[in-house]
Amino acid sequence: MIARWATGTAFRRRRQFDESIMLLSSWRFITRLTVLMICMVWLGGCGVINVGKWKGIESTAKDENYYLLKDAFLTAGSAALPKDSFDHTMNDMVTLIFIPKNEKNEYVAETRWIDPNDQEYRVIRTAFDVKREGREGLDRRKDGTPRMHAMPTRELAGHKKGLWKVALYLDDKLARRLSFSIR
Repeated sequence: MIARWATGTAFRRRRQFDESIMLLSSWRFITRLTVLMICMVWLGGCGVINVGKWKGIESTAKDENYYLLKDAFLTAGSAALPKDSFDHTMNDMVTLIFIPKNEKNEYVAETRWIDPNDQEYRVIRTAFDVKREGREGLDRRKDGTPRMHAMPTRELAGHKKGLWKVALYLDDKLARRLSFSIR
């Protein structure tokens, strides 16, 4: 009788010891996995956390209301390839592509094209209205609808070659000022 009791107690103690080792090893596993994940994020940096198209830190002038736009850039045509130098023999157009943030139902976008002498050369003004766009079968995108204003490079080069500027205003608030060269 005593031997059975002793063996049963030893068996129970052995089983409790095995369960505590398994519990301890599972905590070790979880801890090691957590440390591994933290190291991967730390070593991988921004590659692990995809922030999308990386443009670095963009600085704007103090008078610009940068929060009005998601993005604004110059390109030669309608392709989304940013460019800041245009040759009038190779590029037909200088196109300003901009994506307003939190588009209102009605707003006015105005671009002022400024020549190398800091004289206003041309103003392009467009009114955007969600009702009119709906009647024309155009839908606005939730993440922002790309808009465009363009000028022919031959016309700009014919006026004056050099460093030009274009200022984009949304509802009479300066949103962005970009510079580009015409050769």
